[in-house]
Amino acid sequence: MSILMDKIQAFKNNKFQEVASHYEGLKDGQTPHTFLITCADSRLCPQEFSQTQAGELFVIRNAGNLVPEYDEANPTNEGLTLEYGVTALGIGEIVVCGHASCGAMGGLKDVDHLTSLPIVHKALKAYREANENEIEGKDLDSLINWNVNKQLNALFSYPFVRKGLEDGSLKVFGMVYDFVHGEVTFNSELTPTGEVV
Repeated sequence: MSILMDKIQAFKNNKFQEVASHYEGLKDGQTPHTFLITCADSRLCPQEFSQTQAGELFVIRNAGNLVPEYDEANPTNEGLTLEYGVTALGIGEIVVCGHASCGAMGGLKDVDHLTSLPIVHKALKAYREANENEIEGKDLDSLINWNVNKQLNALFSYPFVRKGLEDGSLKVFGMVYDFVHGEVTFNSELTPTGEVV
């Protein structure tokens, strides 16, 4: 914890006064413009590459930027976060952001090398088996792009996402960010009928 605490203290000592009034303005609520679903990978810094400040992004991060499909009987943390962001906060844009060199997608290509990580192995093996025909033969970049679109399809399973798309209050996009070159290398959009274009 000492490295993190040192960095927090350095921020407080050197930078916080520059942004204190911005944070003061956020104390009574938030109105983020974008709901970002992205990978937990430490090489991806969403606020840095998007040049956003506190209060602009509402974020879910997990390995592989995965979105579980809607299941009314078994709500997930991702599902409750989605519902809160879209329905309570009224966020009008969801972006699923994959990234170059994604370790989760690399693991999906070769799950048998992950047996020393039993939770990772079990989860990625199940995901691979459920999508074997779509995954087979894809190189890593193609697999990363495919996975982004797969998550857009999962988002369409949420009734409040479908409603927002249908009434025009919500847009849903997919993208892949190449952190090495600072570029978006792939983008797609979910239509109100559930097609990914």
